[in-house]
Amino acid sequence: MKIRHSLFVGLVAAVSVLLASVAVSAVAAETPFKGTVSAVETGQTVFPIRTITREGTGTATYLGRYTEHVTAQINVLTMSSTGAATFTAANGDTLSASVVGQATRIGPTTLSIVEVYTITGGTGRFADATGSFTLESTVDQTTGASSGTFSGAIDH
Repeated sequence: MKIRHSLFVGLVAAVSVLLASVAVSAVAAETPFKGTVSAVETGQTVFPIRTITREGTGTATYLGRYTEHVTAQINVLTMSSTGAATFTAANGDTLSASVVGQATRIGPTTLSIVEVYTITGGTGRFADATGSFTLESTVDQTTGASSGTFSGAIDH
């Protein structure tokens, strides 16, 4: 019995070390991801849903200077949204993400928006990318101009 117990304890210890090293590798691969964006939103409303397209530019870690294309559907009653985003780096590599957001009115024509992006992959160096980041921005509803900053983590 002692031999089986020792083998079992040794096996458990080996598996624990292996799992710990895998966890450390996964955490080490996720790196900070942050940046800025300036964009213009256009759209149309078929009550209660507003469909928007946002085209913008910015600078971000791992992307450098980039362009963004976001499409989203906004429930104007709850001011919540869902959508998809593509960020294109200067070399043409793309980063894709799904997005959910919530807006809060802070002025007669100004909204404060918090959006959470879940990275779903891309092309080039971002083909297998994962991670998430949060964009905090404001939008002027009369002009569609928006700007903000984001931060999170990316694994690519």
